Amino acid sequence: MEPIKGIESLLVGHVVYTYTDSNKYIEHATSYIAEGLDKNHMVLYVDRPTSYASVKENLRNIGYSEEQVDTIYFIDTDMAYETHENFNAEHVFMKLNDFFDSHVKEGCLLRVWGLATWRLQSKKTLIPSIALHEHNLDDFFSRVANVAKNYIIVCAYDGLSLSGSLLIELLQTHEYHITDTDFSPSHLYKKGPVHFTGITKQLQFENELRNHDTRRDKLDITGKLASIIAHELRNSLTVVQGRLQLLDLTASDRSEAIQAQFDGIKNGLTEIEQTASKFLSLAETHVVNQKVINISELIEVVKVQMESEMDMKAIDMHVKSDNTKMTIFGDELKVRQVFINLIKNAIEAMETGTITLHVKDDHDHVTIDVSDNGSGIPDEILSQIGDPFMSSKVDGTGLGLLICEKIIRDHNGNLLLNTEIGKGTTFTVSFPKF
Repeated sequence: MEPIKGIESLLVGHVVYTYTDSNKYIEHATSYIAEGLDKNHMVLYVDRPTSYASVKENLRNIGYSEEQVDTIYFIDTDMAYETHENFNAEHVFMKLNDFFDSHVKEGCLLRVWGLATWRLQSKKTLIPSIALHEHNLDDFFSRVANVAKNYIIVCAYDGLSLSGSLLIELLQTHEYHITDTDFSPSHLYKKGPVHFTGITKQLQFENELRNHDTRRDKLDITGKLASIIAHELRNSLTVVQGRLQLLDLTASDRSEAIQAQFDGIKNGLTEIEQTASKFLSLAETHVVNQKVINISELIEVVKVQMESEMDMKAIDMHVKSDNTKMTIFGDELKVRQVFINLIKNAIEAMETGTITLHVKDDHDHVTIDVSDNGSGIPDEILSQIGDPFMSSKVDGTGLGLLICEKIIRDHNGNLLLNTEIGKGTTFTVSFPKF
């Protein structure tokens, strides 16, 4: 998406702009301010006087009157950031707060463009100061939202002068990131740092990434294979079921023994139909019927649905929730199928015992632990678990966990497994909050 068009799609936003082309910089600043003038926003422009002169000239050239240009609140960036001294986040914030108290009225539409500048100084003191400054801004403008009808703030930085560590800090404190050519959400926003812990850990992490990619490829290939198998099965089933129905209608005088055989054939065909449906679940390429789902309510529905199977083996189920109001966005039937499959696995792992479902509030994710106190999963099975068509059960298809993994992945979630021989197994499902 083009940078300024991306910004204009926002009602509220804190954006970092890392530029490398000074001409593009002036062009984008002009477009951004012009849009604010068109929409009667309050425009605060913090920049160098030379850049302000170029922007004003551009605005006049495209038809804006002197009166409109004079509505822009301009502050010299050297004054705003006190570049005669080392960067001081608290002083910068106090100046911004003073401007806000004097000018921003309830219900106004606020638009800010600010070029951050600083004098040459030690990176050891500069980077923490800028990080603090941007954290202050992010908190400050969240409070502004309670007064202003909406706001957009662009914090501009010279991309050629940014170190990698400073760029990471900026992406962690801004919801969106634009360059001279692109606009995108910041995937590091409000995410904590991942600390480097040595080459061994790094190699382990890279190996996990490769395994993840391999697993994703396996899942995609299995899905395509499953689609072919399912359609072939269903084509044959349709023919057999049609002939069976015809036979059922024409041969009404049957002995009990023949009827039992007849019913057995129908039950067998039903099982094949169910297997074909499982294959099709792997073949589906997108999530449909999405809506807001209260995850605690969904878990309670699944608990009721599974009670008869648990009663047959005298298994208890306990549900705990840190927050019963948490919601996710997705296909309710598919998400429910994940927990049905995981609970069935837990039931099959025990002769008797307890299954615990713990719904946890994990920042921007909902995490659900599905735990049993069975015998645990042996290493020789653990290394293959979730592989296509691998099952430790005599009559298993090996599709249950694979389907769970695909549904969770299609909902931008994660599935983790922790097991201990003699103590039990926990599957941890994580979904983004909505």
